[in-house]
Amino acid sequence: MSRRIPHLFLALLLLPPGTNAADNPGAHEHGHAQLQLAIDGSKVELFLLSPAVNLAGFEHAPRTPEQRQTMDELAAWSRQTPLVNTRTGTCSVQSHSLHASWSGHQEDHNHEHADDQEHAGHADLEISQTLTCPDLIGADTLVTPLTTRFTRMEQLDVQWVGPAGQGAAQLTADEDRFNTGD
Repeated sequence: MSRRIPHLFLALLLLPPGTNAADNPGAHEHGHAQLQLAIDGSKVELFLLSPAVNLAGFEHAPRTPEQRQTMDELAAWSRQTPLVNTRTGTCSVQSHSLHASWSGHQEDHNHEHADDQEHAGHADLEISQTLTCPDLIGADTLVTPLTTRFTRMEQLDVQWVGPAGQGAAQLTADEDRFNTGD
């Protein structure tokens, strides 16, 4: 893997705010998620941040066998399924991680809450992937399964940086493609 990839992620921090300046990309907002991409040749490093409810349907550590199964299925899906792909579908997942913020959630706070049960309901999931995409060079359009697979995801804010520059797109529930060439 190229040594430039970490520098590309740092460049994502320099991207202008999303298409709607009123949106706070760091805010936990049900139905919204952020996807960041660093593109280098045929490699893509990506990071997805989403409220857990968008991907799992709940925002607490799994409590039931069904919820544990949902998380196992999500982990298996994200281990095998590229979160972005070319139109020809040649990308493959080389590495993957899934992190839930409910792990040690209450220990991370230095202040008290009147209702910790209610506050504990705001958990995020983070998915990181490294992809290899043999036909990525020259491909301007990328496809994501996120907006169609996860029906609770109403808006996906995508930011990317790569050899052709940087950009951003905002996808709604019925959109699964964005153009990185403009």
